[in-house]
Amino acid sequence: MTVIAPDGVNFRTNPSTTAAVVGVVAQGVTLPVISQTSVDGGWWQVKGSTATGWITSNPAYTSTASFQSYQSTGTPAWSALFPTSWTFAQTTAGTISFTGSGGQVITVTSAATTANLPPGAPTGTGEKSVTSVDVYGITTALVTYASSTGYLAAVAFQARPGVAFLITAKGSSSSTAAQFTLFLDAFKFALPAPTPKPTP
Repeated sequence: MTVIAPDGVNFRTNPSTTAAVVGVVAQGVTLPVISQTSVDGGWWQVKGSTATGWITSNPAYTSTASFQSYQSTGTPAWSALFPTSWTFAQTTAGTISFTGSGGQVITVTSAATTANLPPGAPTGTGEKSVTSVDVYGITTALVTYASSTGYLAAVAFQARPGVAFLITAKGSSSSTAAQFTLFLDAFKFALPAPTPKPTP
């Protein structure tokens, strides 16, 4: 089990949000699972280096998939987890692309404002649906586009003054949508104020 929550998850004595917190398990940490329960929203019993305890099994915070971490260099500072089988490369200034073996691509582009970001889809591409999504505490629109080649989606948002992001995903199968959700759940950027507390 790997923690994907950007600010980690609480490590508790029992499988409950009211149980005592004995520590925090950071994003990217992988722990062996001893048992699982669906009680109180679902929990993993895991073994840490010095103790055994419980962490949430909510798929927005933890996953049984294997990940590697990307940390940007320079400004703006951001990080994300992505599948271990994927690769990444800088494709243009301010743009990093993560590519899966099945041809899936997730691209992160940064700029000073959302007005400076490129379009989320090629010109003339129509919107298929618009839903709400949370990216590291910012609620924004997840736009899915009509595409004859498969899944095509994008989110654009102003992270803080002087830092905006466009994150896009494209692929030939519905698994790209699931990978995109995990990527957005694990995406983190530098905040001007102290970071949020771990959950739940």
